[in-house]
Amino acid sequence: MSETRNKVLGGAVFVVCLCALQYFSGELELNRQRVLSGEMWRIWTSHFVHTDILHLSLNILAGLVIYFAFFSKIRAGELLAASFVLTALISVALLLIYPGLDWYNGLSGLLHALVACFSIRMVSNGDRVYWAGLGIVWLKVLVEATRANLGYEYLIGDMTVITEAHLIGVSTGTITAVVGMVFWHRTGQPERRLMKGGRPGPCTVLQPGGIRQISSR
Repeated sequence: MSETRNKVLGGAVFVVCLCALQYFSGELELNRQRVLSGEMWRIWTSHFVHTDILHLSLNILAGLVIYFAFFSKIRAGELLAASFVLTALISVALLLIYPGLDWYNGLSGLLHALVACFSIRMVSNGDRVYWAGLGIVWLKVLVEATRANLGYEYLIGDMTVITEAHLIGVSTGTITAVVGMVFWHRTGQPERRLMKGGRPGPCTVLQPGGIRQISSR
């Protein structure tokens, strides 16, 4: 019961924060010239402000659905840390890959990145159902990219949805998850001890000359 209450509280805080930040969208959105002049905070804050109320409402709805569907097993600290890294990577990629992009705002790029990243994380933990989440988000952005190349545009009110941000988001999330898994395996402890009675028990170590037992007391 307390876990459910905490997650509902987290969702409520998420909605309140997005609504409050909307009043400062001009000071927080990703603006190329402002970033180049030193306003580096926009690299992170631009993902939490929106063009208008419709844009905000749609991203709040999508965020809540994804939060309860995909992030129920993810700790808040991990979610915040991943968001901090992914927002920066997405913003920098947008500025570097699309030099004609003058501004950007909205949560959708980050949501795509988080779904890809944590779907891979959950699959690696043995929860294979998250393959569906990864497949769906990749299929979505590939369809969007194809439609954009054919000249079709997605519109929200008077605003064109930037499909490039979705593609960069899912790519960034996927790459980040894979790199993190490789790094974890390479830096993991080679010796694993079985704890007995509060003390480390013997562990087995594979050496070039064979297997030997180590007893720690």
